Amino acid sequence: MSDTLQASRTVPATNRRWTQQVQESPADGRRASDATAPVPHEFVHRPMGEDILITSWRRLGNDHFSVIAQWPHNHPYFTPNRGRHHPILAGETIRQAGLLVSHTEFSVPLGHHFILNDIVYTTDPEHRVTGSGPTPVTIDVVCSQTRMRAGALAGSRFGMTFRTGGRIVATGHSHVSVTAPAVYRRIRGERITARRLPGPLPAPVPAELTGSADESDVLLSPTGRPGRWLLRVAPDHPTVVNPTNDHVPGLSLLDAAQQAARALTGGTGFVPYAFGTEFHRYAEHGLPCLIEARRRASAVPGTTMVQVTGVQDGEPVFTSNLTSFDPLP
Repeated sequence: MSDTLQASRTVPATNRRWTQQVQESPADGRRASDATAPVPHEFVHRPMGEDILITSWRRLGNDHFSVIAQWPHNHPYFTPNRGRHHPILAGETIRQAGLLVSHTEFSVPLGHHFILNDIVYTTDPEHRVTGSGPTPVTIDVVCSQTRMRAGALAGSRFGMTFRTGGRIVATGHSHVSVTAPAVYRRIRGERITARRLPGPLPAPVPAELTGSADESDVLLSPTGRPGRWLLRVAPDHPTVVNPTNDHVPGLSLLDAAQQAARALTGGTGFVPYAFGTEFHRYAEHGLPCLIEARRRASAVPGTTMVQVTGVQDGEPVFTSNLTSFDPLP
């Protein structure tokens, strides 16, 4: 089963006040009242304004959209490292853009649940953070394999191409399914009331080994066995924890995967440019989640590939494959 991403409250999908704002937007077709202000947090399932990456969007065709995002340079969590944007920033942008288009253009009511089946993306390894302000990113979004139910989106593949200054800096896609609250309650059963319980966290691995800016961002705890860690998530972490979620958010699993790949390979040298994750089931609160990383043969010369898996109660939770160019001698 895949990971689920959900809104924190149930309201109709159409926000009348916001609709009025976008109708009065400039003649260039932007679907936001301000070119630098983020979209309403309900549309991207992000309660904190600083975590909202999308600023505007517009429809280009029935299944074709243009989305504008800003990649931050001074975000407390998505911190650039060695001149590169955070490795999961493109993945989080794919997630937010898909949610936005689903709610605003495909009539998915807020409060419905998004089951994320996968996130796959490749970034330009030569792209670097420049300037003092955020990096503007234009995203071409094409929806395919689209399924509708009762006039609203039931599932789609969101294919995306990211450009900065006219240059392609990333491509990717995600397959998403949508379920109504009643269906989600049947799927989750008693788990729907589960929440992360407060308590002492297990010791982290060194932050520098995972590429984390701070110890609180480290998602791995040592097990005493090489290539194996336990998932650790601070219950009040403002970015990787959604207090309304009845399971561990997918963002935590994505970052745990890239942290494990870095830790396995010695830290600073491994910066993934290709990142593919398939979600198999929910990562539950209250159960240990074993994160295991191992090297795999790479088809691209001069690169290192690492496969990271998450296992809980003997069942696979996710599988990630990450590829990085080897450091120059």
